[in-house]
Amino acid sequence: MLSVDQGLHRVFAAPTCVVGIGNSFRGDDGVGVMIAERFAADLTAASRHSVINAEDVIENHVFRIADGASHNVLMVDAVQGWGTGETGDLVFGALEDIEAASGGWSTHKLALSTAASVLRHHGKGVYLLGIVVANTDYGNAMSPEILDSAEAVLGLLRDSSKE
Repeated sequence: MLSVDQGLHRVFAAPTCVVGIGNSFRGDDGVGVMIAERFAADLTAASRHSVINAEDVIENHVFRIADGASHNVLMVDAVQGWGTGETGDLVFGALEDIEAASGGWSTHKLALSTAASVLRHHGKGVYLLGIVVANTDYGNAMSPEILDSAEAVLGLLRDSSKE
């Protein structure tokens, strides 16, 4: 089994679209959105990688992603119900493998599954980088553990995407 770091290096070996998913008004659920916004600021205009901040409506972006130049799609999202994972733990893998291994895992599971199906039909490799969250209630700030994990994920993305 690959570590998150090794897996991301493999994903970013080809042009990759990072898709931030989440709702910034729902506490920890906004972590994917925050990571996408910050990672997008790091990319140059000449980068072969791209970022889409889909928020909680990936279905509004799926065909633009499918028609894009990226070979891989990395969805960054909050996950819940992932075994005994602690708040802030990372989950990484091919989305279809994660779906097969776990019942409930994403705060946006149906939309992600549907989008992934469309993307795979268009020849894209679809991956999930999830952060185990605790609090997705409206109006709350992100947990300190989630903020720490977001910084670690940003470091991994920056390192893996170096060209």
